[in-house]
Amino acid sequence: MAHLRYGERWTCAECGRTWDTSQVPEQDYATLVASVRRYRLIALGPPLVLAAVLVPLSIVAGIQFALLLFVFVFAYAVFVMPKVRDRATASVRESARSWNLSPE
Repeated sequence: MAHLRYGERWTCAECGRTWDTSQVPEQDYATLVASVRRYRLIALGPPLVLAAVLVPLSIVAGIQFALLLFVFVFAYAVFVMPKVRDRATASVRESARSWNLSPE
């Protein structure tokens, strides 16, 4: 799998076909990039905010706040993130479904 920027061309080493990423509509690509950024923010934002609050608190007030951070982040990863991941995956699949790319 190759990672390309929008508008770049890629040639498959196996079949020799060349693909142009600018065949993807620019608005669809912008929507896809925005949804990936939103997913990253939702995935990393709450644990980082909790860490920013609870790590200094655990240094000042006691280690129990570090344990609380562990519990919150674990619960977030187990109960919230699978649902968020499923929604994000469905959104990407739905937007990519309309692209009909063809080799040059």
